[in-house]
Amino acid sequence: MNAILYIRVSTVDQAVRGDQPEGFSIPAQREACTRKAKNLKAVVIDEYVDRGESARSADRPELQRLLNDLTERKKQIDYIIVHKVDRLARSLHDDVMIGLAIQNAGATLVSVTENIDETPSGRLLHGIMATIAEFYSRNLAAEALKGATEKAKRGGTPYRAPLGYINVIKHIDGREARMVEPDPERAPHITWAFKQYATGNHTVKTIGRGLNERGFRSRRTGQSMSKPLSNSAVANMLSNRYYAGYVKYRGVMYRGRHKPIVTAAVFANVQAIRDSRNFGNRRRKYFHYLIGTVFCGQCGRRMSYTVAKHKYGYIYCMSRQRGFVCSQPYIPLKLVEQLIASQFQNAGLTAADRTALQKEVRSQLRYEIEGGKTEISIQEKRLTRLLMERQRLLQAYYDEEIGKDLLGDEQRRINKEIAQLKDIIGDTKAARKAARRNYEAALEFADTLNLESAYMNAHPLLRRALNRALFAEIRIDDTNSYVISNRQGRRKKHDVRIVETKLQPKIDYQQLVQAVIGLTLQRSDLEEG
Repeated sequence: MNAILYIRVSTVDQAVRGDQPEGFSIPAQREACTRKAKNLKAVVIDEYVDRGESARSADRPELQRLLNDLTERKKQIDYIIVHKVDRLARSLHDDVMIGLAIQNAGATLVSVTENIDETPSGRLLHGIMATIAEFYSRNLAAEALKGATEKAKRGGTPYRAPLGYINVIKHIDGREARMVEPDPERAPHITWAFKQYATGNHTVKTIGRGLNERGFRSRRTGQSMSKPLSNSAVANMLSNRYYAGYVKYRGVMYRGRHKPIVTAAVFANVQAIRDSRNFGNRRRKYFHYLIGTVFCGQCGRRMSYTVAKHKYGYIYCMSRQRGFVCSQPYIPLKLVEQLIASQFQNAGLTAADRTALQKEVRSQLRYEIEGGKTEISIQEKRLTRLLMERQRLLQAYYDEEIGKDLLGDEQRRINKEIAQLKDIIGDTKAARKAARRNYEAALEFADTLNLESAYMNAHPLLRRALNRALFAEIRIDDTNSYVISNRQGRRKKHDVRIVETKLQPKIDYQQLVQAVIGLTLQRSDLEEG
């Protein structure tokens, strides 16, 4: 009699737990299965071990190899021995398919802990145990999902933190707490990337190149080595709101408990710039600051912007592009701009609003100053390492351990990196001074901010921020327009009006701070000009 063993553990951690090379579960299953084979007077000729594989799917490397070997060794295998049925499958469908493969090979499935065989009662027990295994798996998944959702609602991170953060385990009052903290090595680089992109002077490609020059690399995972980020990875990073302090889980955004490494204003500015350059994965031909604020008063769909004859701007309902029926005509852009601007005539900030705004500006000022201090410290340490490396290189040359050519190549590389670091340190120090100056001016400006005047004088991107700070959506309608005739011919008389204005549940201070800081800089540039 020949027997083969199938052993499985669900996680990699189980396969390496403790100081044992295979953890504890795998040797225990092997010993029990081998003992069962002896009781059956069978010789174990092979074993198949899946380390860190879930039984919810049959697509496991060692299980698939076992099934292939069964087909090739027909009539040569008498027993397939497992510790429990759920080691083999936790799905009724997979259990049936695997059972048929074993039966077609002329073998018998044996469980160490369950009395299953080919008798009617044994097959009944097998079916019951397989059903229980599937129920356990599905119930466990449901409970895990419920727990993860609750954790996200409370601001926790129910998954591995993205690049720039690290998952840590701390013991608080004798309890184990899983938390997320900024990665001291990578977080400053990500902060730098957001700040640089927010200036509007960079693309995803140039940000990626800059990160690479700064020595930024991905995490090492499994067999994958640490390497520079691809352009798509940089783009995903720049759109990830986790860095601004939010957790997204199953499509819902929650305020996170982890420390943001990007300020709300910088993140909002980055998204505005990205929106102005792209629409989904396609290049947007035309962009306007009202997109995302104005909606159709007829069907409620989002409205977009286009240009006719290279000079006439129009706002139109997106239903026209998606095959839906909507009677909303194309509306001249200037009329819509005037209509939205009129909403700011009666808009104002209460004393509580101004207090909250100033508090947010002060908070971000502290963040900028602390972030700049951390950045300088990191780069100065890196500079010290490079200077020491250059000194060791010279010593190796004097000791005749390396040749002149290698010395020259390495010196050029080190000198180039040192020059880059000195530029980074200088720019960061200058940016800290500018940040303090600009934020202090922003505090003064916020105290006397007039929304109507600010909106009329703001750059389009800042108008977008002001719109989003106050309005969730503004629905407009032009279906009462009519055609008039005169000596010059027929022309359309528009009757554009606001059907409904939906305010934000509360002022979006992230957008408002972005607008205030931007307006402060804009005013400063005008004064200097």
